[in-house]
Amino acid sequence: MMRESRLERHFWRFWLGGLLILAAMIAMNPWFANAVSPWGIRDHQAAATALRVDAIQAAWQTAGVMNLARFGMALDLVYIGVYSYGAYCGGRLFARSDGAALRRLGWVIVGAAVVVGFADYLETICQFVQAVTFKGDDRLASIAATAQPIKSTAFLVTFVGLLVALFLRRRSRRAA
Repeated sequence: MMRESRLERHFWRFWLGGLLILAAMIAMNPWFANAVSPWGIRDHQAAATALRVDAIQAAWQTAGVMNLARFGMALDLVYIGVYSYGAYCGGRLFARSDGAALRRLGWVIVGAAVVVGFADYLETICQFVQAVTFKGDDRLASIAATAQPIKSTAFLVTFVGLLVALFLRRRSRRAA
């Protein structure tokens, strides 16, 4: 049996840790859903104008969850670093593989992990500033709304890519 490398340990710890934090944030999201923001935090992420951000935050304030929303955004900042680093480590791990397909997939995951980290930090920092100041800003809202689909796509590439890479590695180990 092969001994787990430091890179593989980091991959498992950070990637799974990031997914655990993501699960906690998903579990919190229903508290932010209301008539103004039926999709909860996601509506705040996609709000492209200060007027929309102000409406969402006012509804959260009325519901008594504005401080929880700020906490959720702060937690998101932690999640981004943990998940992105874990996905990056996973991509690097698979980029070192003997198989060409797994090696290429690993490099795609590495690139997507960098994109998800950058785009998600950009989006969440813009959100967090508006939440902390309790004031929408057209420029920050626009940046967050632009970054949101980029980070979502990159996240899907890392998540699905890592699952496929794990499957391919397992299949190649069974064949050996």
